[in-house]
Amino acid sequence: MQSIETAKKAALKPAAPKPTKPKKAETAKKPVKKQAEPRMAWVDTVRDYLREVVYELKKVVWPSRKETVGSTAVVLVIVGISAVFLGIVDFVLSRLVRLLVG
Repeated sequence: MQSIETAKKAALKPAAPKPTKPKKAETAKKPVKKQAEPRMAWVDTVRDYLREVVYELKKVVWPSRKETVGSTAVVLVIVGISAVFLGIVDFVLSRLVRLLVG
């Protein structure tokens, strides 16, 4: 019985505070110096970019005039069909709204 009571008393006692580590004094950080860059470094960057663009454009397979005209015709026909369809739907819905509203 005594061991149970002593265990309860020990559980009720607050735990001893843990010793804290001494904090290090903050040292002043030195500003990081950037490497000396020439003022016109952006010119080299732009030149490299344009050189890469020209290189990539040389790899492009451009369509022939016949293929371009054919693709343009297909697009124009699809746009025309879509315009007619949407015009008919708009006409029907506007008539329906007029009948409902009065």
